[in-house]
Amino acid sequence: MEALSTVERVFSQWLESRSRVLVWTMVALAIIAIPLFILAQGFLPTDDALRHAAKAVDGRPWSQILVLRPGVLEDPHAAWHGLLRCFHLAFGLNAESLLVCTVAGLCIAVLAAPLPWFKAPEAWLAAWLMVWMANPLKGLRITNGRPLLVTMSVLLIVMPWWSCRAGTRPSYFQRGVTLVLFALAAWLHGSWYLLCLIPFAFAVAGRWREAIELTQCWLLGSLLAGILTGHPWNFLAGQVLHLSHAFGDTSAAYHILATEFLPSGGGGLAMLVFLGAIALWLSRHHDPSGLLKNPVFILAVVGWVLGLKVTRFWDDWGFPCAILWLATTLEPGFLTFGKAHPIQRLGVAFLIGLSCVLITGSDLEGRWTESSRRPYLDLSKPEIGPWLPAKGGILYSPSMAVFYDTFFRFPDADWRYLVGFEPTLMPESDLAIYRRILFEGPSSAAYADWVAKLRPIDRLLVRQMPGSPAPAISGLMWYEAGNGMWLGKLP
Repeated sequence: MEALSTVERVFSQWLESRSRVLVWTMVALAIIAIPLFILAQGFLPTDDALRHAAKAVDGRPWSQILVLRPGVLEDPHAAWHGLLRCFHLAFGLNAESLLVCTVAGLCIAVLAAPLPWFKAPEAWLAAWLMVWMANPLKGLRITNGRPLLVTMSVLLIVMPWWSCRAGTRPSYFQRGVTLVLFALAAWLHGSWYLLCLIPFAFAVAGRWREAIELTQCWLLGSLLAGILTGHPWNFLAGQVLHLSHAFGDTSAAYHILATEFLPSGGGGLAMLVFLGAIALWLSRHHDPSGLLKNPVFILAVVGWVLGLKVTRFWDDWGFPCAILWLATTLEPGFLTFGKAHPIQRLGVAFLIGLSCVLITGSDLEGRWTESSRRPYLDLSKPEIGPWLPAKGGILYSPSMAVFYDTFFRFPDADWRYLVGFEPTLMPESDLAIYRRILFEGPSSAAYADWVAKLRPIDRLLVRQMPGSPAPAISGLMWYEAGNGMWLGKLP
């Protein structure tokens, strides 16, 4: 018994001395496990991440893949596609392998980005867990595999780094690294103009020195990103032009905007977590000035307000900052508890990490397995060959999912898509027809103008409910390619 007691005492002392390292290890393992657990269920994103991976494998310019209107400038994500193509050529990765790597890598990058500024990293995971408990579907934009997560990672590095040095002049190293991070975000993701939200938050918080120096980093970083492309003006102007195309004429096309351009609706149940945390903070400090001088909190609020118009401001800017602020609010409590109970801290960190993995990995509403059941146009079937567009032809379809799924699975198809990742990039006459189809539904009159434009090498694809009869669109011969997808061609 005495020997057993000695072993327990030695083991307890070892745990206490290694508690900090073990906590960091648990947090790191949880962050890595989250995307891997999700991907193990067969999850693949359903939108832009598909075309990014396919574009890297294909290698052709968009003008040879999509039917574009005149005046479309540069590929808005040329650097990202170039980086993925390097991995494709260097390691022989196909589109699906590239997609899996980007989903896992970018998710880990976002979750790991602010950890260097935490003394209790479990507080960061605890903040995410609180939001996921309130709404398990919220905050999982970090699994979409898109380069916007590069910008989100930069946000989560820069905000705590500059916020924690109030009253001290940033070093040349800090400013240089920040400039490079801004350049990296603008180069890989684009949307360089949105990075101005970071210095803006510092200005609103009254941190004018940091705001001015961050503005310099933002402008020089954006210019550097443009120089890296070899076409600085086309890059900077093209990003703004791409934004105008994405929104289009919202008075006529509000119903065809991407989901991320629609209003957020206020943040839902997850917002209640933040409101509760704010109320608790105010009850302890009795002075809101501390919040108003915190750039992280300011940007969370600004993102929430702007998100009432365009949800992307909340999802990509306000929400990450709200999580970051919540984590920094929780951290003192974790530090106090860990100092008094180092061994118990290990158990708490383990439970938080495990809960994060389980709650994100749960297949609620089929969110992770849905992509494996999603129907797509299977070009490998021999009988479908005569019904596909011929070389140089155009595939007409009002469904963006047709472009995403088909281009991803068969990036070497030698036709062009009329509707791609941004409907407003198509010629104006076709955009008018597309809008009419969305308003009127799959009627013969709505499709009449596209049918009139079809050449023998072109095809029209219409998606209907499985088991439905051929589309009631006159002038075409029809073939059901499966799962309610009908291919039409001229007789």
